Amino acid sequence: MDSDLHEVCEIQPSKKLKVDPEDTEKTYQNLTKIPTDVTEDASHKEGHGNIQASVQDVNNSQLQIDPLAYTKTGEFTSEVFKIMIDNMPKYVSPADTKKFLKKKNLDPVKIKRAMKSKYAYVTFRNEECRQQALQILNGLVWKKNTLRATTAKPDKNPFAKNQSKDVDNRTVREKTAPLHNIKYSEQLETKLFEIKNILNGYKQSLSKAWPTGFPDENYDFNISEIKASPKIKGYRNKCEFSIGRNVDTNDTHCVGFVKGQFQSGNISIEEPYNCSEICSDIMIEEVKRFKEFIVTSEFPTYDNLANVGVWKAMEIRTTNDDYVMITPIVDKRQLDSDSLQKLKSSLIDFYDNQKKYSLFMKMVGGKEEIFHLSGPKYMVERLCGYSFQITSGSFFQVNTAAAEILYQTIKDTACLDLNTHLLDVCCGTGTIGIILSQYVKHVYGIEIIESAVEDARKNAKRNNISNISFYAGNAKHVTPKVCSDIPKQEETRVVAVVDPPRSGLHLDVISCLRRNTMIKEVVYVSCDIKQITNNIVSLCGPTSGRYLEDPFQFVNAVAIDLFPHTKKYEVVLYFKR
Repeated sequence: MDSDLHEVCEIQPSKKLKVDPEDTEKTYQNLTKIPTDVTEDASHKEGHGNIQASVQDVNNSQLQIDPLAYTKTGEFTSEVFKIMIDNMPKYVSPADTKKFLKKKNLDPVKIKRAMKSKYAYVTFRNEECRQQALQILNGLVWKKNTLRATTAKPDKNPFAKNQSKDVDNRTVREKTAPLHNIKYSEQLETKLFEIKNILNGYKQSLSKAWPTGFPDENYDFNISEIKASPKIKGYRNKCEFSIGRNVDTNDTHCVGFVKGQFQSGNISIEEPYNCSEICSDIMIEEVKRFKEFIVTSEFPTYDNLANVGVWKAMEIRTTNDDYVMITPIVDKRQLDSDSLQKLKSSLIDFYDNQKKYSLFMKMVGGKEEIFHLSGPKYMVERLCGYSFQITSGSFFQVNTAAAEILYQTIKDTACLDLNTHLLDVCCGTGTIGIILSQYVKHVYGIEIIESAVEDARKNAKRNNISNISFYAGNAKHVTPKVCSDIPKQEETRVVAVVDPPRSGLHLDVISCLRRNTMIKEVVYVSCDIKQITNNIVSLCGPTSGRYLEDPFQFVNAVAIDLFPHTKKYEVVLYFKR
C-alpha cells in the first residue's frame, strides 16, 4: 500500500508519554483566549460565505499559535475527554487494551501507548464516558497490575508547539524523491545493500527463536538481485495532493505536496511542478487546472490549524492511454445541503465535455462518502495482457510497468505449473491471482473486504478467467475451508501467495499457514521488510503451542524497484517446507 496524502482528522497524542494529573478544565483557564467572533465563525455551518470569513479571521488571529486552538473551534475532538492509565501490564498492545475496555462496557475513541511503557492514553466521546472510565478503571486489577486512572490534558497541536523549533525545509522534490540526485544504478545498489542487512537481521532474530540452533546449519538468508523499474520518470499512476497554504508565498490556494510533517511543525504546501521523477506531465497539468478552479471557487481551502474550510485535497489517477480520474476531497462539516449541491454542480460544470475523464468527489469530516459526478464510473488499465477496472477507491500498484515485473517475478520464483493450486491471500481486487491463473490449476482468492472481492469477481469475468474462485472473509477462517476442498492427489501442489499491507500479516494468519500441512510453499510479497520480522520468525520458527506444524525455511528473495528515486521497494520472499 502506498499513499502521499497525510490527512489530519484529529490531533494524535505525542510519542512522549508524560504523566500530568492536572484536570483539563484547569488547563483551559490558563490558555490564551480566542476572539469571540473567530470562534463563532469557525463553528458556523449555515452558509459557505461565513466559512470564507471564518478562514480569513483564523488566519489573522492568535488561533494560529495557540497550541490548543483546535479544541475550541466547536468541532468534535476526543482529546478533551482523555484519561491516562498508569501501571499498565508490560506486554499488551492497543488492540489488547481495546478488548479489555470493551469487556468493561467502555467505548474508547483512541488508544495511544508505546509498547512496554507503563502508561497509556485513552480518549472518549464525552465527559460522561470519561468519568465512567475513571470510576471503573481506577484500582482495577489487570494481569496482576493495579491500574491507576486520572484525567489528562489534550495534546498540544504539534505545529503550534514546534513553531519555535527548526523545521524541515526540504523542497517537495527532495521529500517525494529523496534520491533524485543519485544515479539510478547507484540507487539500486544502495537499496540492495539495505535489503541484505535487513535479511541478515532476520537470521539474528530467528537464532533467538531457535536456542539450540537451526535444523540446517547452512540456513541463511540471501537475495539474488534487485530488478530495475522500466520507467523511472513520471512513473506513478496515482498521486494524492494536499490543498492549502504555501507559507513562503502566502498562497492559500496551493495544490501540491506538504513540505514537512504536521508533527514537525511544517504544513506548508508546495506545487509539484519540479516533481517530474514521480508525477507525469498529465498529472502536473491537472494540478494546474484544479488550482485555477479553486481560485475562482466561492468555497475556501481547508486550514489544518483551525479545522475550517472545504477544499482539502485531490486524488489523480491515470492510465497508460492517458485516461484521467479526478477525485477532489472536501470537508463536509460546514456545508449544508444547498452548499453541497452548489459545490457538486460547480465541479461538474468545470469538467464538462472533457474526454477520457471520470469525476468523483470524496467527502470527509465524519462518515466518509464517495460520489460519482460525471464520466464513466471506472477506468480500465492493462497489466500483463489483462484488463482491470479501477474505481476511485480501488487499490492498484502505483507503478504499472514495474508491477508487471513484480508479478512475473512471483511466477518465476515459485516455479508455478499446471498441478499447482494457488492461494492468493489478501488478494484485494484479484490482480495477482488473475495474472497467474494461466500458469496454475486453480486460484483461490481470499480477501476480508467484501467490496474488493466484488471487484475481483468482475475483473475475473472481464478477462474470461474460469479457474479462479474468490472468498470474502478472514484468512484464518477461510483458508482451512479452502484447503479442505482442494483434491488430495499425489501430484497436487499448494502454494500460498501473500501480499499484505505494509505492517504484515496478522500472526493468526501465519499460524493458519503453519497448521495447514497441504501448504508447502509460501511466496511473501512485502513493501516494507523492516516491519515483518515477527512474521518471518513466526513462519520459520520452531514448533510451539501456537505454531503446531513444521516451520517453513527461507529459500530466496528478489527485490523489485517499484518506487524509483525514493527509499522504498518491494521484495518477494520464497519459503518452503
